Amino acid sequence: MDYRILGPIEAFDRERQLPLGGARQRAVLALLLLHGNESLTRDVIVDELWGENPPPTAAKVLQNCVSALRKELPPDTIRTVAGAYGIALEADELDRDRFERLLAEGRAALESGEHEEALDQLRRALDLWRGAPLSDLSYERFAQDEIKRLEELHVGAFEDRIEAELALGHHDELVPELEGLVTRHPLRERLRAQLMLALYRAGRQAEALEAYRAARRTLMAELGIEPGRALRELEHAILDQDPAIELAARRQHRQPARPGRAAAQTFEGRDDELGVLEAGLDDALAGRGRLFVVVGDAATGKTRLADELASRAKQRDIRILWGRGWAGGGAPPYWPWTQALRDALPSPDSDEPEAQFRFFTATTETLRALAAAQPLLLVLDDLHAADEGSILLLEFVATELPEMAAVVVALGRPETPRLEELERHATRTVRL
Repeated sequence: MDYRILGPIEAFDRERQLPLGGARQRAVLALLLLHGNESLTRDVIVDELWGENPPPTAAKVLQNCVSALRKELPPDTIRTVAGAYGIALEADELDRDRFERLLAEGRAALESGEHEEALDQLRRALDLWRGAPLSDLSYERFAQDEIKRLEELHVGAFEDRIEAELALGHHDELVPELEGLVTRHPLRERLRAQLMLALYRAGRQAEALEAYRAARRTLMAELGIEPGRALRELEHAILDQDPAIELAARRQHRQPARPGRAAAQTFEGRDDELGVLEAGLDDALAGRGRLFVVVGDAATGKTRLADELASRAKQRDIRILWGRGWAGGGAPPYWPWTQALRDALPSPDSDEPEAQFRFFTATTETLRALAAAQPLLLVLDDLHAADEGSILLLEFVATELPEMAAVVVALGRPETPRLEELERHATRTVRL
């Protein structure tokens, strides 16, 4: 079985999604899952679901809910022992438990300096999230504490993943994401520090110092306190251009890795797929733009493949632009494009079709101008988490690509919106 609460509650028996009934029935299942392999008395369940004033029919409703769930779940999944109910859970059957295991493994790797391993584990952990935890049951009293705990772990997992990426030299690509995270979590000083460090390592010292001032203003206005010691010390280190906050690889004067988005280490496997994409670089240098769509499930190596392609592109003096979808919710329209083009992205006038067409045309002309100045590799990652407008814009750009010195690589899972339509515009689809 596969139970999922990192988003709306779902249950799968192998590939088949099970019908879970109405809100009360789903709430019973969620409560049992949160107490997996434990026994809850009927009185406890009634109190959790209805509070201090349950209806006279509460016990009967509970019994009916359990009976209906038993018809959908495998035999003996929900057990009754001495008037108490419990659900049998095997290891990793609940996505919450998988998330916490991967998070712990990622943090252990991070502490031991194994940044590539940490990044892989933390990305796998974050990929389990489909939205706010128990989002369809967020009003239930019994779910409140667990929702808060999981949301805290979720943000912490993002911070850990970003720490791993900073250690690997991904600072340029992290800045837009960190700006979005700081907007959503303005009081988290660790995110503020990570934004400052990413800006500084990207050669944007003045902006890094302004990020500190913005953090101080917010903390003083909201809490009446000064930033913590770690944030203050980082500000001083930036002012002093302290070598200690440089990327470790630079400080130690190691043999430089192949240049690339992630300064990737030895790349093994996927040679055929990389060859297909690298041929696109040759075409771009000759002025023949190409679109490649890379499709694969979570943790199949899509981003790693694009990292390696970026390394090869940098060796050929190809400019790299990178944007990615945001699965955490709240991202504005066209977020992957905003990350990739930053201030060069035109602003859409409105949602009207004519305004959208003008925006698509202006964005295409912006890419054309950039490619005329220097051949481009544009990577749009995590498109399964992007808005449909971003995909439509990519389809529009694809029609003009053949006349540009640019190669576009779109990365997504099989559930990417409009995937079939997008593949029709692609020079080639690479499936991992």
